[in-house]
Amino acid sequence: MFATSTLRPLAREHTHRHDRGGVLHAGMLHQVLAQIAAQFGEWRRRLRDRRALAAMSDRSLRDIGLIRYDAAVEADKPFWRE
Repeated sequence: MFATSTLRPLAREHTHRHDRGGVLHAGMLHQVLAQIAAQFGEWRRRLRDRRALAAMSDRSLRDIGLIRYDAAVEADKPFWRE
């Protein structure tokens, strides 16, 4: 009884990961696609924020504690860099 109850959750966990052919299940595919979509969303946010930063006036930049040089350095970064 002990061996069966201990191994059963492990067997269930394994079947959720891959089917017989080693192909990813829809759940894992969904997770991968969700991560890709989240990454694209992050890139879009960075691009939007950097464009907005570049368009800010010197006074607005001072209000948030930046100078034009700092804003230009950040705005010139490619979207894929943090």
